[in-house]
Amino acid sequence: MHIGIEAERANNPHKTGVEHYAKQLILHLAELDANNQYTLYLRTKPEKWLLELPKNFKIKVIPFPLFWTQLRLSWELFRHEIDLLFIPASALPVYHPKKTVVTIHDLAWKFYPKSFTWFNRNFLEYSTRFAVARAKKIIAVSESTKRDLVKFYKISPEKIFVIHHGYEAPPPVMRASAPGLPQKYVLFLSTLQPRKNLEGLIEAFAQLKKERPELPHKLVVVGKTGWKFEKILEAIRSHPEDVVYLNHVPDAERLVILKNADVLALPSFYEGFGMQILEAFALGLPVITSNVSSMPEVAGAAALYFDPHNPSEIKKALADALTDRGLRDNLAQKGKERLGAFGWEKCARETLRLFLTL
Repeated sequence: MHIGIEAERANNPHKTGVEHYAKQLILHLAELDANNQYTLYLRTKPEKWLLELPKNFKIKVIPFPLFWTQLRLSWELFRHEIDLLFIPASALPVYHPKKTVVTIHDLAWKFYPKSFTWFNRNFLEYSTRFAVARAKKIIAVSESTKRDLVKFYKISPEKIFVIHHGYEAPPPVMRASAPGLPQKYVLFLSTLQPRKNLEGLIEAFAQLKKERPELPHKLVVVGKTGWKFEKILEAIRSHPEDVVYLNHVPDAERLVILKNADVLALPSFYEGFGMQILEAFALGLPVITSNVSSMPEVAGAAALYFDPHNPSEIKKALADALTDRGLRDNLAQKGKERLGAFGWEKCARETLRLFLTL
């Protein structure tokens, strides 16, 4: 079988959750499958790891300025037919084979439309509605996302397969302090956009520091700017004594920053999955997170939860995690155990099994 994959997301040098998902899935499909032929479609020059894939993986670079997936990839698929197309994030080409599988990560714009620009909100709505209607099968990265798809698009549940993200086993990371980091800190690791609720976390952290000035911790923020980030940057700048903003960092630095943190805080109003939870678990880092959408599904009993709309609850979770060493150690141990339910090989194997049943 000839399988095509839209791989431009995996080729993005500034990877967030969706881009890591696409890359890890390709890498692990390459380890699992030597029988089928793969073509990876790119818009830009491939990163080095793409050129090191096995011989049954072919790279095809097809540049195009705008609407690359919808237009240029459509033309490519029309001219050179394949048996199956896999799209790792939402947007289908206008022309595509009957056997097309698409992954839907979340429907955040449905719940928090004001967190998106007008263009992004409408593009996401159109592309997702088109994808779920036309794809042969849909992968949802969580049961939470599957429920949302059924609710908003009236899709048969039988068309949707839940395949969780995995996690990338990290290389050994030293605990020693890293340059530019405070000695003690809480870590926020995500794209800066309103639904991530960084402003709520900053408010709660500032209140905690005011009440407990003896706490030596700062709040370290790592993540590139998304949409409607201006007020978030204002909130960061208004607390220069408490908040350190590092912007986007390379993968190797991200692991060091995770390892050196005392707590990972994920206060999102909505997440399709929340991959950084698993990254924290893999490095023995305790997690505090929101009690909504997919976060409880991913973290299970291995996290401390709060209502993301309630800064007082966020503050209490921060205080408990930072002052109770026994609680931190217990959460870290449960996190290590929780990882057994996830893995990129498992994700790739289930995805390949779906491909082969079509």
